Amino acid sequence: MVSPASPGLGLCHLYLGFVLLEQAERRGFDFGPLDTVVVVMGGSVEAQWEDADGRMRHEIAGGRHGVFDGLPWAICARPYTTLFVKGRSASAELALIRAELAAEDAEEGLVQPPEPGAVIMSPREVRVSTRGSGSRARQVRQVASVECRAGREGRDTRRLVVGETLISAGIGCDASLLHDDNSMNGEVRVCEEVRHFRFRSEQGVAIQRVCSPSRNYDHSYRVQHGDTVAVPSGLGSRVPTCDCDLLFLWAQAGAVTSEA
Repeated sequence: MVSPASPGLGLCHLYLGFVLLEQAERRGFDFGPLDTVVVVMGGSVEAQWEDADGRMRHEIAGGRHGVFDGLPWAICARPYTTLFVKGRSASAELALIRAELAAEDAEEGLVQPPEPGAVIMSPREVRVSTRGSGSRARQVRQVASVECRAGREGRDTRRLVVGETLISAGIGCDASLLHDDNSMNGEVRVCEEVRHFRFRSEQGVAIQRVCSPSRNYDHSYRVQHGDTVAVPSGLGSRVPTCDCDLLFLWAQAGAVTSEA
């Protein structure tokens, strides 16, 4: 759906696409050097892959009917992993979020080559928090966080973070950035982001604002069910204003450097 090859989006790291599976349908994926997080948007799948020790692993992922029916399952696949998924429910939808985290200019010998493998993330492992208060409260779910260390003494890190945000009807835009590029907890983050929107009902709309701290870039977009917004590095995305229940899948990727 979106990738660094998509014209005009300004992405450097992130890839986002979707796969629909019917019951018993089996698909295979080889992601090459990309770290991948597969979010089960709805339905249930069986995942199969070969670990670094050569053993085949089988795990079940899924359980919610749709994105408004509870917390998600996810599959985190390391680079050079061949992942097979098979539909177990009448239908299943997967979101594939990928990013190349290993720095091309990493110094030889400072980064361990990745070994193939995958990890199943259950809803119990999703980190859930509430942002805002009162009528502006929203639920933020961090589904998975993957990182690759690089540079001398491992001070430079590239990270992929995937999550969902659930906003009830009538929530307005507040003064704080939900995800922004800044300095926090001794880290300097330079990230890009994608957001994919789902509404209940599907006729819903929202206003998504994207801006830079200096305000030399400040645009608002009218988004509908199934739309995706890309937020290039250096820009922040404010909480969207929505007229019905809204869930958006989001992913951030970029560099994290420890402050001196």
